[in-house]
Amino acid sequence: MGFCEFTVKDGIFVLTLDSGDGGHNYLTLQSMADLKQKLEEIRRKARPWNKGLITTCSGGAFCHGVDYGALSQPMVDELSHRMAEVLRLLFEMPFPTAAAVTGDVKSSMALALVMAHDDTATLKETMFEMPEVRDGLGNLPPYVGALLRDKVSFPLVRSSLLLCSEAMNGSKMAYWEFCEGIRDDNEAVMKEAVHIVEVRIGKVRDGRDYITTRKSFFPESWRAVSQFLGDHN
Repeated sequence: MGFCEFTVKDGIFVLTLDSGDGGHNYLTLQSMADLKQKLEEIRRKARPWNKGLITTCSGGAFCHGVDYGALSQPMVDELSHRMAEVLRLLFEMPFPTAAAVTGDVKSSMALALVMAHDDTATLKETMFEMPEVRDGLGNLPPYVGALLRDKVSFPLVRSSLLLCSEAMNGSKMAYWEFCEGIRDDNEAVMKEAVHIVEVRIGKVRDGRDYITTRKSFFPESWRAVSQFLGDHN
């Protein structure tokens, strides 16, 4: 298995990020290429009868993100650009998307990957953190702040994550209305993600209209990603 693989069950695409034998899934040029390729393939295979996309993980980390301390700034910049391409693909999925967060989210880019989905179900004990902020290792991509402003209504949680790098578990993130629901085990998180896609968001009649509506719901995020990539749409 590469960085990620997907299956289709009951009309729902399930994209699984693999932590590998060492329990780590840092973002690299290869892993970002794998992620983009799989999302492009899902987009090509999408049909009107498909219900949505759920992104989850196979190990203790949803995504470690970028190892800022081990990479040069040009490499970090390149990975930030590639993540923006992934976010754009998620924004352009013609059906509902949900992140089933059953492992830790350990950097700003990993958090951006979660937030680019329409909604989130998370394990109660899952930790969300941005250690690069705490350690002063680099500037955050501008789309991270935009996604937080669009997705999190409380300024306190945004400042705690962005300015203080406070680590928060799933229970606290739910309190701040970051996610749709928290659950005690992985199976329950996946069931909640399926419920989000099938029931809470429901059937999409026109994928193009859904994409347009999604972008209108999260205008700052879409604008930040587009500008970062040099787009004009």
